Amino acid sequence: MKTRSARIRLITIVGVLTLVTAASASTIPSSAINAVHGRVVGWSRSDRDWFVVYVDRAGRGWCGLEGASWRMALVASAPLPVHVVADRRIGGAMCGNDLAWVRSGHFSDGRHREVAFMLWTTPSLGASAFIYRVEGRGLVRLASFHGDRVSIGRGVVTVGFENRGRSVHGEIEDTYRFGQGRYYLVRRH
Repeated sequence: MKTRSARIRLITIVGVLTLVTAASASTIPSSAINAVHGRVVGWSRSDRDWFVVYVDRAGRGWCGLEGASWRMALVASAPLPVHVVADRRIGGAMCGNDLAWVRSGHFSDGRHREVAFMLWTTPSLGASAFIYRVEGRGLVRLASFHGDRVSIGRGVVTVGFENRGRSVHGEIEDTYRFGQGRYYLVRRH
């Protein structure tokens, strides 16, 4: 009976620690939210910093986006106080926009720190994914990809389309590889 009780306690403790770790990894600190002047929509941890995609002000219209702008910021957590070190305008916001995902990592060649996000214009117009390299304390655009599904791996980007009519050349999927400082189209099918 003691062994079974001990096992149950151990499983419970491991489960709780797993949930707490997962929750803390996906939660942005309020100080990082307060550092940007707008409504934070997506974020990702990038080394010591936070990469944040946000809407800069309350907009008009039924969705609250008309007249506002999408922005991105790199928020440093050290040295204190938490502060914005890079901030760029992405583009104008409108009803129907949706942020699909935000990521950070070493996507291109595995050596440089990079951030990426995918923003839907509207479901009928499609989405665009952007990769920015963190250079010093700035964000430099490395590439953009337009499609319905974009998956980013180390040195490879796959762009998928819902149907052939949604792509420029009538394909369902494009594959890009990174080399010589940029992404090259290597396969269209």
